[in-house]
Amino acid sequence: GPLVIAVASWQALWGALAALTAAMALSLSVLVPADARAGRGGVPAGWSVRLRKTLSSRGPWLVALCFAVYSAQWMSVIGFLPSVYSQAGLPAGWTAVATAVAAAVNIIGNVASGRLLQRGVRPDRLLFAGYAAMGLGAWIAFGPLAAGLAAPVAAMVRYAAILAFSMLGGMIPGTLFSMAVRLAPDEQTVSTTVGWMQQWSCFGQFVGPPLVAWVAHRAGGWQGTWLVTGGCALAGMGLAMGAPARLRAVIAHI
Repeated sequence: GPLVIAVASWQALWGALAALTAAMALSLSVLVPADARAGRGGVPAGWSVRLRKTLSSRGPWLVALCFAVYSAQWMSVIGFLPSVYSQAGLPAGWTAVATAVAAAVNIIGNVASGRLLQRGVRPDRLLFAGYAAMGLGAWIAFGPLAAGLAAPVAAMVRYAAILAFSMLGGMIPGTLFSMAVRLAPDEQTVSTTVGWMQQWSCFGQFVGPPLVAWVAHRAGGWQGTWLVTGGCALAGMGLAMGAPARLRAVIAHI
């Protein structure tokens, strides 16, 4: 990405990604065969029926809202890192590396969540831990805790907090994808449940960064970022622990 922008422009990068996406969609429609027709006794429900069943169930809404409050804070912090470090005087090359590493460690949490679920750790506890880590990490990174430290030490503490924010927060999406399959109303609504969750993930990415930017503008800096992300983290912890008893029983056996 940065190399393409340096040689051409961000518009060229976005255009290339859009063309690649269109090519993949075309390849999918041409190369992947259509689903075999079900017999008379197993005709799948139409999409409107499946969508209605999905939206009238609590499970899909739980995973969707959980993903929204995750994506809102993750995109807000990681997306604005280049601006934060650029304003702090970090060279462009180091800014790109620091941001890439902070985004990449999220994979560790994704993989770890799968292993922990296999070992019997309850999904709601993984979600709670992930949201708590994101809230604490953002507070350390943008709050007053490191303000009294020497500049180099403060920078290292804040960056370590951002790494923890991204890595431990990575347990959330991996857990939610596992939950979405099991909290779907039935087998035919797995696709609509996952799709609904993804739409709310996009909603969080759409709403979170502008809200953080507005707070930063009003505060005159990034020190208020943790208020927005902390609110999202608290909402996520509340969703994870405050699910109705029926859903908690299902979640406990995932």
